[in-house]
Amino acid sequence: MVEEKRKHKRYKAKEGAFAAFIRSDDSLDLGNLLDISMGGLCVRYLSTSETQRACNAIKIFGSNGRFIHLDKVVCRVVYDQEIPERSWNRLKTRRCGVEFESLNVRQTAMLQDFIDNFAHAGSEEDPTTA
Repeated sequence: MVEEKRKHKRYKAKEGAFAAFIRSDDSLDLGNLLDISMGGLCVRYLSTSETQRACNAIKIFGSNGRFIHLDKVVCRVVYDQEIPERSWNRLKTRRCGVEFESLNVRQTAMLQDFIDNFAHAGSEEDPTTA
């Protein structure tokens, strides 16, 4: 059994929860949130790039009758890997995990509100699925 090293409880994201990477070249990679916590998130997105591109902030947003938007959340990419069985030709499906850095009081409150509205109440049981 693998020991859990995360500081924050992780929740599976509901439909309607998205993230967009803010990149220095002004390109946009948008994807579906797979899971989220007060410490970071995991997103699945499509990319035409063969290599991992730098990202230092992320936008988090969702709409399910209520719209919540967190802009320019500073983060660090922990991993960004292709999911081969879901990729085809030039379009690659990727899974990326990020850790939030330096959340201010407002962002912390908005992130908690986002989790309350766009995450399932139970914690994520198996981080390798989705």
